[in-house]
Order: sequence, then structure tokens, then C-alpha cells
Amino acid sequence: MTEHPTDAPDWFQQYTTLARNDHWITVAGARIHYQSWNDQEAKPGLLFVHGHAAHAHWWDFIAPAFIDKYKVAAMDMSGAGDSDHRDAYSARTFAQEIFTVAQALGEDTIVVGHSLGGTMTRICGHLYGDRLGGIVIVDSNISRSRGKRTPLPMPRRKDRIYASIETGIRRFRLRPAQPSPPAYITHYIAGHSLRQNNAGYSFKLDPAVFAKMNEVSAEALPDAVTMVSEMICPAGFIYGEKSVFFPPENIKRLTSLFPQDLLTGIPDAHHHLFLQQPEKFCAALRNLLGNIRKKS
Repeated sequence: MTEHPTDAPDWFQQYTTLARNDHWITVAGARIHYQSWNDQEAKPGLLFVHGHAAHAHWWDFIAPAFIDKYKVAAMDMSGAGDSDHRDAYSARTFAQEIFTVAQALGEDTIVVGHSLGGTMTRICGHLYGDRLGGIVIVDSNISRSRGKRTPLPMPRRKDRIYASIETGIRRFRLRPAQPSPPAYITHYIAGHSLRQNNAGYSFKLDPAVFAKMNEVSAEALPDAVTMVSEMICPAGFIYGEKSVFFPPENIKRLTSLFPQDLLTGIPDAHHHLFLQQPEKFCAALRNLLGNIRKKS
């Protein structure tokens, strides 16, 4: 890894250098990686799940804020980070991965998922909610649509190789386009997105995840609104008030689905809200987690 940029604040340095333990657990034939900060402590579990093209280290400067009250971990779904790639992916398999890691932390673990990870966390809550303490969906669209998605074509090019990690970091981009987070955050997560091999450095992500998504098992799943409406465990939601995914009509839908004490918008935040507003996000999540625990 590269060094932090010199403008990284003390709290960021403290959180990202806190000792972490790596773990691997096999789910449906793939080794799934997760990291924990205090796995030996007798506290309720709290699991963080990344979005598409992200990984567990996106939470390195968020998760430690909760170790005072929770046994905290962050995972890599298959195809991302240090977990195995698969020949085929499915929503149910992602949900099984999340549930399996959550169970390693203990019964009644609360799962927090962002973007694609929020979608898979919602599906995990739908399938396994009776054994979870609750879920928190972070800026992941909730709709009534259940149309079959046309698989994307397989990528044509092979993984791009970079001569140095700094060259790879400069190629890192957030999607969708939005105002950039602080440079020290982008630099940190980009550095953890790359791995070294004999030829140089390449991104860890399986670029064919969506091309290899298996839609057959997903067809039996209800739409997102129905899942949330029928959720057995408590479900909360955090969104960026400037997120492209949450125009006024979508926020109105959220207010009809989530109790007021389990729904929070982060001002001046876009889709990657905890990268842009990490301290505000932590404060909002801490409050929401307390409300979930009262209901579980």
C-alpha cells in the first residue's frame, strides 16, 4: 500500500491504522474474505457490505467508529476485493454470502449495505430476516420494478496492467459521476482496489460480474417495495439528499416505507455519501442503529 496523503486528518489516520484481522469463509464454493476489528468481544454484530466496484476497505474509516458498542466487520462479496471470483453470480448467492458472514459474528447481527451491497442486504433481509438483528440500506434504490435484466456482454479486453500502484490509483474513478470526496479518501480506497502480480498492478474487481449474473434464481424474488414492506427484521435507510438515485418522487416512496426514526437523509451528500460526509454519516448511522435495536 501507499502512504496516506499528508492532508489526511488525525481521525482518519487513527481509524485506518487500527488493527484488523482477516478471515475467509467458504460460501457456495467460493472463498469469501471479511475483516474484523474486535471479533473476540462479546457485543452485538455489525457487518458492513460494499457496493459495486468497491470492497471491504471502503469501510476502514467508518467501521471503527462503532467498535465501542458492536463487534464490527466488513466483507468482500465474491468478485470483489480479496474474495474469489465466480463463473456465475446471482442475487441469492450474494445474499447467502452476507448472511454467512453475519452469522459468523453472531445471531441478530445488523447488516449495513451500500448501493449494490444495499440491494443484496435487502435480499438477505428478505431471505434470512428471522435470524438478523436488522438491516440498513444505504442509497440503494427501492422500486416496484421486477423486470428481467438483460445480461451485459462479456468485457472484450483483459485486465489492464499498471506499472506502479500510483499509476493505477490515478486511473481510479467513482461511478456515477459526482463531486469528488477528499483526496485522502479516494487515494486510500483506490490503493486497496489494486493487487500486485508478476506483470505489475491490476484492479481486484471481476469486470464481468454483471455479465455473469444468473437471473434464473432472482426471478422468484419479489420487487424491492414488497420486500421492504414484508421485512421480518427492522429495516432502516440512509440516503444522500443530492444522490442521483433519489429525486423527490423516490424520497416520497421512502417515507411511505420506512418509519421516520429509521429514515435519514444526509445533506449535501451524493451517492457515495459516506465518502463525502464520513462524520455526518457515522452520526446518522449510530442514531439509526440505536433505533433498530429498540425494535428488534
